[in-house]
Amino acid sequence: MSTRHDSDLEAEQEVDLGRYWSAIVARWWLLLAGLFVGALIGYLVSLGGKQVWNASATVYLGASYSVVGGTLLQGPQANPSTVGTIAHAESSIDRAAAQAGMRPGDLRGNVSTKTISTGAGASTLRVTANPLVRITVQASTRRKAQIAANALAQVVVTRLSTYADRKIAGLQERITADQQQIDAIQRQERSASDATAKAVFALHLGDLLDDQLQAKQLLIQAQDVERPAVLTRAAAVKTTARSRRNSVVVAAFLGLLVGLFAALFWEPVARRRSRRS
Repeated sequence: MSTRHDSDLEAEQEVDLGRYWSAIVARWWLLLAGLFVGALIGYLVSLGGKQVWNASATVYLGASYSVVGGTLLQGPQANPSTVGTIAHAESSIDRAAAQAGMRPGDLRGNVSTKTISTGAGASTLRVTANPLVRITVQASTRRKAQIAANALAQVVVTRLSTYADRKIAGLQERITADQQQIDAIQRQERSASDATAKAVFALHLGDLLDDQLQAKQLLIQAQDVERPAVLTRAAAVKTTARSRRNSVVVAAFLGLLVGLFAALFWEPVARRRSRRS
């Protein structure tokens, strides 16, 4: 008895599916019309989308090295997500909005960050090899977008430059101290008459010159490699708040669904109307 009942259900399902398919095939033009009308509506809606400006600034995060041994240090700037944390902080939003003449609420939801990576190797290697992050701001005018993006980029650089700035200041003091000792030894060497004393002064002078040269090389590294910097300043580009392609695709899909339901229910609705009439 159960087997017969299951067979009847399967037969009914096959009949229903066949009926649905026949209705779709018979009125295929409804699906096509729905697809076309939906795509047209989506395109017209996208034309009326609000015009906005996007501005992107690229930040170089730098790479911190220890003074002794040159070991790479894993600080906050070694993690690109740090940029997003700083850029979305309320203090950063308030500062950038004030410089751009915007309300913080208008900027708060219109900031995005993206890591620019080579895509090769492990994630840690990608960060150290190509520590670049793009900060993008969307605003109602060109000026506001550019100023806000550049302001956020500068905030990020300032927050992440603490170690490099201290290292640069220390190396500059070291170079100055070496130079003072070099000048003093050179004066003593010129006034000395004993050959042994001159040899001692020359040996000491050589050590100081080597130390100063090393400090100058480390200073160049700290300034040009280790310290974060704004690599490219923002330039605004006009765009629409709504993607035209997405609007057309979504509207066309919805129109296709409407055409599908119209094809399926065309015959039942027409039958009921004929009975009423």
